[in-house]
Amino acid sequence: MNQKTRTYVFIAMYASLSVLFNFLTQFLPHMVNGGTVDLGVIPIFIASYHLGWKKGVWTGIFTWLLGLVFGMNRYMVSPLQILFDYVIPIVVPGIASCIPSIKIKELHISNIYTGVFVTMFLKYSSHVLAGVYFWFPEGSAAGSIAAWIYSAWTYNLGYNVLTLLACFIIIPILIQSLQRVEQKTFTYVK
Repeated sequence: MNQKTRTYVFIAMYASLSVLFNFLTQFLPHMVNGGTVDLGVIPIFIASYHLGWKKGVWTGIFTWLLGLVFGMNRYMVSPLQILFDYVIPIVVPGIASCIPSIKIKELHISNIYTGVFVTMFLKYSSHVLAGVYFWFPEGSAAGSIAAWIYSAWTYNLGYNVLTLLACFIIIPILIQSLQRVEQKTFTYVK
């Protein structure tokens, strides 16, 4: 199999796994105010560290399109809401491998952790903006202080922090296990 075909197969596999994980997420407990751990980002993070950030972004886009086909992105009010609620949060983990590692004297923090942290913050920020302008609490207005507090603190923070913690645990273990199988596979881990 040539390299281009192999890459397309990996993108399709990671996107399919992401859609499957998103489907399985519905069986996890939900937070009191909504939201649950988003396992669907894990294959996109793995794709980024395996194939590079550009192909990681394409994996995220393909995941979003597959989600549309399978009816997973059901609440659509406007193009901006779709962008902030669905497209950005599923595409941004694809750039994780381009976030540099941190070296301070003898301390080395792998780009697995920095990439997951930065992109999860961007994902959270995108969800907050969607909440502030499209899903604000009853009795408040879009962009109001109440909308900001509800979106940033009450609704989106809990499940995004849990997703971040799950990613910090699962992704390094998966990458380490997969690197044992084929050493040259994860060349984007620094």
